[in-house]
Amino acid sequence: MVVRQTVMVCALAVVAYLAVWWVFSDEEEPSPTTQAFLTDYSKVEKGSCVRFTGPGENDQGVTVIDCQGGKAALKVGTVLTETSGECPRGDYKVLRDTRHNAALCLLPNAARGDCFELDTEDLQRSVVSKFDCSAPRVNVQVVDVAGESCPETAEFGVPYEEMTLCLRRVR
Repeated sequence: MVVRQTVMVCALAVVAYLAVWWVFSDEEEPSPTTQAFLTDYSKVEKGSCVRFTGPGENDQGVTVIDCQGGKAALKVGTVLTETSGECPRGDYKVLRDTRHNAALCLLPNAARGDCFELDTEDLQRSVVSKFDCSAPRVNVQVVDVAGESCPETAEFGVPYEEMTLCLRRVR
């Protein structure tokens, strides 16, 4: 009888241990951030951040990167299903993929306080880089990302389809 009770207690302990392990291990672990190189721009999703090499010429391909990363300077505002398509309202940097008949409308991946080097007069031809605000190449800082109008502390706003990027010149 004692052996039977001991076996029963051990079996219950194992079941209890497995139940506790299952309850606490059921949490999803964050998946590691992956980067994906894509040459078919139609596969890139709106809101993804991208990086490309070279001056941003057409058909080179882009690398999809984590938007929270410090180097994530450009975000996909719109994916066009035709290379001849037009980006919605805003000053986008456009990359066209003639092989897959698609285009990306890119805008700065900006949050309040971010600093960039970019040509505010011609974003299409501009190199867009995000830096620490103390970097010598920085020329604009994001004052706000507003729904419509910018606060008075902004020198100018760059309107986009879903927001207005409110900037001030740094140098």
